[in-house]
Amino acid sequence: MLSLSYLLSALFLLKVWRMSQSHAVSQCSNRLLLLENACVFLFEVTIVKEVYNTLTMMSILWMAPWPKTWTNSSGQSGYLPNLLTRGYARASSDSPKSGAVLAAENREGRFSGMFKKLRPPSSSPSHDESQWKLDGIGCFFRTWSLFAVALPKLILDILLAYVGGVYIMKSESEGDMVMSTLAVVFIADIDLVLYRAFTSNVIKFNLAQMKTVDVELSNKTRVAMWFASSVLCPLVTVVASALIVFRTKLRDCSHFELSWREALEGLR
Repeated sequence: MLSLSYLLSALFLLKVWRMSQSHAVSQCSNRLLLLENACVFLFEVTIVKEVYNTLTMMSILWMAPWPKTWTNSSGQSGYLPNLLTRGYARASSDSPKSGAVLAAENREGRFSGMFKKLRPPSSSPSHDESQWKLDGIGCFFRTWSLFAVALPKLILDILLAYVGGVYIMKSESEGDMVMSTLAVVFIADIDLVLYRAFTSNVIKFNLAQMKTVDVELSNKTRVAMWFASSVLCPLVTVVASALIVFRTKLRDCSHFELSWREALEGLR
């Protein structure tokens, strides 16, 4: 499913780039300047949200607790497995019963013995034992998740931020510009659409109930995070949107001159 999401995103990104390269800006005046900035800004806000979620995922992978070691009486040592690195676990008693192969049932069926082999030989597990968690993930899993999940997502989002903004600017009319904005926003949400359509209720439930990764934050870190999210991020989004709008106009319209009076007259 992850590969399908990246494949579809890359395909749409390529098509959008080709369409934007084959057209020039049709509105070289300032009449649609405010609408152009509004549409591009709205799209860039969507991309910033996706980038923020990806960076959050990368930080969680980095800050998740490392595997705990054990040592027996013979001096042998190793890592304690968690639910992400060892076999199957019993379904949580309060999880949905539809959409899962290994959901616990009260009655014994013909194939119940087969499914018992997939579960660890333990009595009724506690909520902590059956809860999905990132505690104890190893270096290989962290590295694989970073390069196979987070980085491709981040690269596609950054490319879409520029290509999608240029595509919006190449719209021929006001209605086309609004529809183009919705189209590129849809491309940014392809992974979410596939997740909601093809993920079972039990997987969604277990992901929603996963154990959180606790991180201690100092007051300086809290202030820096507030400044980044409330001041720096909106400022960067506005500047990036304006750069895409004016750079595209100046590249396709050699005689373009900024006129706010003409831009305000376009609202009438």
